[in-house]
Amino acid sequence: MNKRTRCLTLRAISLLLAGIALAGCALSGRPDAPPVATFVLQGNATTLAMSGAATDVVLQVATPTAAPAYASSRMAYIEQPYRIDYFARNEWADPPARMLKTLLTQQLTSSGLFRFVVSDSAGVDEALRLDSELIELVQVFDESSSQVRVSIRFDLVDVAQRRILFSETLSASEPAARDPYAGVVAANTALQRVLDQLVTRLRDPITSLRPSSP
Repeated sequence: MNKRTRCLTLRAISLLLAGIALAGCALSGRPDAPPVATFVLQGNATTLAMSGAATDVVLQVATPTAAPAYASSRMAYIEQPYRIDYFARNEWADPPARMLKTLLTQQLTSSGLFRFVVSDSAGVDEALRLDSELIELVQVFDESSSQVRVSIRFDLVDVAQRRILFSETLSASEPAARDPYAGVVAANTALQRVLDQLVTRLRDPITSLRPSSP
């Protein structure tokens, strides 16, 4: 057997062995890595409903923005000060700011504070606009437990008058066990508390828009 023939034979054997190995992996059914778990933010619907609409005002909920560390679907956690890491096998189903927009629209619609609450793509004339920015959504670990911190900046803008009626950062934290799913549960609880705070804090500036009685 000459050198060229021997090389071709060795190459064929190598390819055959590689094919057998791949087939064995496929038949074994073992995944290369565990699947990624995805989670949603939907709050814990305990809306503080008002009795009747406070005004005839139409509110536009603008698309929330997010601080760079929380602008993607990655789930953030902190184990050391000034350092943010992300879970490898757990993530949000959508960037949290996108899910926040739906929750804000639902919460404020059922609050009774407005005649209508619309998204910024509804194509209607609005009197007020709610801008928001997700400042923090993170699970913070210590030696024995963890907590989830949620912080959102809100600005209520009078569109016609070009003035800000309300501007505040609302925050909440919730204890959690030391695992990602417990963090998801705590995040929904903390987020709902922030939304409830928002409804309560908006009541005064919104009711002040009512026309004065003759």
